[in-house]
Amino acid sequence: MLPEVFECPQCERQFVFELVETSEDRSIYCPQCKRYLGEKDVNFVLITEIEELVERLRFERERLEKDEAVYGMTDCDAELRLYGSEVHKVVNILRRTLADLDALKQTYR
Repeated sequence: MLPEVFECPQCERQFVFELVETSEDRSIYCPQCKRYLGEKDVNFVLITEIEELVERLRFERERLEKDEAVYGMTDCDAELRLYGSEVHKVVNILRRTLADLDALKQTYR
C-alpha cells in the first residue's frame, strides 16, 4: 500500500490516505469537513517519487563527476588519485540508473 499525507485547505487538518485500495471509489474527501480534495492517483505519486529520486541521484552524479575531474587531473595524494581514477565506475552506474528511472517514469505517464 502507498500512503500519502494530505492537508485540507479548509480545516487545515492533515491525514493519511492509502492510495492503493480495493474499492472503486477514487475520490478523496477530508474526514473532518468532508470537502472534496481530488482523486487518488497512484501514477502521480509514483512519478513524484521517481522525480525526487532522480534529482538526488543527479546531484550525486554531478558531484562525483567533479571529483573525478579534480582528482584525476591534479597532483594529489595517492589515495585521492586512486579515488579519482575509480569513481567513473560509480558515475557509470548512476548514469544507467538515471536512464532506467527516466524510462520507468515514462511508463507511468
